[in-house]
Amino acid sequence: MRRGAIFAGKTSILTLATALASSCAHDELSTGVWVHDLQIKGVKALSSGDLEDKLATQKTGWWPFASKKWFDEAAFDLDLQRIKAYYADHGYFDARVVSHQVRKVKKDGVDVVIEVQENSPTVIQSVGFKGFPADAADRAAKLANSRDLSAGHVFDFPAFAEVKQRISDRMKEDGYAYGTVNGSVNVDRDKHVAVIEIEAQPGPETRFGTTTVQGNGGIPAWKLLNRVTWKPGDTYDPHDLSTTQGRLYDLGVFSSVRLDLPQTPVAVADVKINVKPGKLYELRLGGGVGAELQREEVHARFELTLNNFLGGLRKLRIRIHPAYVVIPSITDVQRSGPAAESDVQLTQPDIFGSNATVHALVGYDVGIAEGYQYVGPRAQVGIDRPFFRGKVLAGGSWNLQYLDFFNIDQDVFNGASDRFFGFQDPYRLAYLEEFVQIDLRNRPLDPTYGGFLLLHAEQSGAPIGSAFEYLKLVPDLRFYVPLGRRVVVAVRGLVGWLGTRAGQDSPITRRFSLGGPSSHRGFGFGRLAPQVRDSQGRLIPVGGDGEVLGSAELRIDVRKIGGAWLDVVPFVDAGNVTARFADLSLNTLNVAVGLSLEYTTPIGVVRGGAGVRVNRVDGDVPDPGQRYAYHITIGEAF
Repeated sequence: MRRGAIFAGKTSILTLATALASSCAHDELSTGVWVHDLQIKGVKALSSGDLEDKLATQKTGWWPFASKKWFDEAAFDLDLQRIKAYYADHGYFDARVVSHQVRKVKKDGVDVVIEVQENSPTVIQSVGFKGFPADAADRAAKLANSRDLSAGHVFDFPAFAEVKQRISDRMKEDGYAYGTVNGSVNVDRDKHVAVIEIEAQPGPETRFGTTTVQGNGGIPAWKLLNRVTWKPGDTYDPHDLSTTQGRLYDLGVFSSVRLDLPQTPVAVADVKINVKPGKLYELRLGGGVGAELQREEVHARFELTLNNFLGGLRKLRIRIHPAYVVIPSITDVQRSGPAAESDVQLTQPDIFGSNATVHALVGYDVGIAEGYQYVGPRAQVGIDRPFFRGKVLAGGSWNLQYLDFFNIDQDVFNGASDRFFGFQDPYRLAYLEEFVQIDLRNRPLDPTYGGFLLLHAEQSGAPIGSAFEYLKLVPDLRFYVPLGRRVVVAVRGLVGWLGTRAGQDSPITRRFSLGGPSSHRGFGFGRLAPQVRDSQGRLIPVGGDGEVLGSAELRIDVRKIGGAWLDVVPFVDAGNVTARFADLSLNTLNVAVGLSLEYTTPIGVVRGGAGVRVNRVDGDVPDPGQRYAYHITIGEAF
């Protein structure tokens, strides 16, 4: 009876083969022969595309300006070993390369054909769990089963390595800061079966002790300790360390932040925060274009941030975002002009020695919308504070906006002298704003599980300097649930209510509207709202006092390109905005389905896609006859 190697370490067969290949350097350009096509025949159980990605030999792209992929004979010999290693990694230890050909085609080009024979896979006979704390073994078994690492499934080394890491992470989240997880795989090559053993060494259940700071120089240690999300005696949680590290980086004064526990396992772990000073200023310059169904623009970006401004960890930010906007498009210019958001913001953390942060802002805006343009100043003074180890953030602010309108569509806004649609010229708006944010996601960007709740409220009236009186409430709830290794279900629901004193209209800039890449994707930006026709028959959105939106999407990891996932995201959005909240009805929701492609880049998730309205396309509805909407943006929908 033949026994295979026992996998007990962290390195797979493919990793070893790749290391072997990298130790032998060859000048691909010296061959002068390029790869016209690459075929791997006989691949049935695995993905041929994933297999091809692991090879050094790559075919040249079909597009006219694609750079040639050169053929390297030595690298190709190692590729044949990589194929066997790749199959072994996925449980096919008897897979073989039965033939290979390199045929000359075109001028200086070759077609590479490889044929494999997969043979029988190795099936998991049993998975054992040893050394786990109470109830942890059952959770580990459920996790392994969700990754097909259980009896009856084909053995897969990447799944085995992932499960070990996930179990180790869960153990640390349970408070075992020094916990480790080891595993072994005993393969019977004759019977094509594998026996897996996963063993935990949890160590002591750990609590946080005292926390000290090193390398902070002239910055008071207590200001940095205010960023710590735990208290002495709290159960260890690795998320506390990552959250605290992020909050210290956000101060903008450190080039590195490291949090260390004692190397020897202890039940009470003191934490040392080691920081290294960095540059105290940051300059960001950029630009781009934006395209929506009813709006196109070219814009620029200038941001200067001065960290530790005049000491005390104050932060001064100067922001100018100029743009030139065309409505609806450069091929049908109905309204165009400059736009800009510019402001100066001063932030002061640790007010009154607490963990609260105060911020003050003054700005000046130039804007353009369907039906009018405007200029005017704005101001804001606010405070916010985290609670419950950073999972809750609450705050409030006083906001003032004064606008002077021009180029007003008289057909819609009735001379702009009345409060028709809440429109006044000039326009003085002041309001108090409060929010509570509860964030239970595993990470704020690209979350894979957890929940998020945002409660937002506004009040406006004469006592705080406003020409309007209203109350506004918006709860926004989101959930994220993983389905296997590469699929996440994301669900969002929000409701908006805006109420005014009897006989008054709500201010037009605070009304609700839906539509756009982060809202209802069946409509262009702000187009899902009550609309009014002007004298030329154009529909102008004027917003409403009630809104409802429900969204669901599947975020599916399809393929890794350049080390990052390309995602396919089918989605469905259903929502509506009405002039009055009482007019909202589930029977009149606007439903759209669509598909987005998402790719993670250094500047964020780049997303593009389209939505198709499936009901309420014709008649007395927003944008009748406009069934499609597209979006190109940075960032996920929610």
